[in-house]
Amino acid sequence: MKGFGQRFSAIFFIMLSVALLLIGRNHHEILDRGRAVVFDGFAVVLETLSKPLEAADNLVRWTQEIALVYSENKRLREENIRLRQEHITASQMAIDNQRLKKLLNIREGSVRPIATSRVVADSGSPFFKSVLINAGARDGLKKGMAVVNEEGIVGRTINVGPGTSRVLLVTDLNSRVPVKIASSGINMILEGDNSGLPRLNFLPLEAQVMVGDAVLTSGFGKVFPPDLPVGQVVEVSGTESIRVKLSANMDRLNYVSVLAYDIAETPPGPSRDRNGTKAGTKAVVPLQNRETEQN
Repeated sequence: MKGFGQRFSAIFFIMLSVALLLIGRNHHEILDRGRAVVFDGFAVVLETLSKPLEAADNLVRWTQEIALVYSENKRLREENIRLRQEHITASQMAIDNQRLKKLLNIREGSVRPIATSRVVADSGSPFFKSVLINAGARDGLKKGMAVVNEEGIVGRTINVGPGTSRVLLVTDLNSRVPVKIASSGINMILEGDNSGLPRLNFLPLEAQVMVGDAVLTSGFGKVFPPDLPVGQVVEVSGTESIRVKLSANMDRLNYVSVLAYDIAETPPGPSRDRNGTKAGTKAVVPLQNRETEQN
């Protein structure tokens, strides 16, 4: 019985195929309309089935966006709390700094830009690193003033003429600049050796300097104001060879600024007389001496 049903189905589909071939050969329009009806029906079915899938996809996308917004909001809240704490810490440190300065009677120095000038020539010598700038005494320059550019320190004036000045670069063999390590505050000396990477000297005992440490001016020496960018440590070979890559590129100096760093002097104390009494005050006479003088 089962074999008969299979044979009947095969014969039925063969006859249906032959009939469709005959109809398609003689009646193209009927076959095209039937095909169009079938396709339209399938299109409606597919469109109906795609709506739930599209809604599910939109739901997944909306859920992902909500999760992203939540995580971003959480991160921003944590960052806001951290920034508030850092602001409070910085404000407290600024207050403490002012209190300590008043306690120690520390007076701030003043930095005055004197002139901005152009580099007109360099020494061109491998043994003497200097440049000539077109500003001099007529512009207010004096010997020993700091010279910087937009990147960092450059050098100091060593010869000042009426309209030009010679600047000794920090890479010169005769240059010595008091500096400090920004992260630890270790004070050292930047020594030029006519190379592009001057070295740091006089590292204190048990102090450490790491590659990547930023180097700033310390303000000692009364030439360079404190906290000007100097460079970055690029080589540490023991304590004898600590090399610094300067922030300012000495091979492309075009314009520089000359600064005057004036340190406020502590006012002198009141003068004293031969008895050690401050001027303008009366000496305190013991009571016994007063009675002796009256008798």
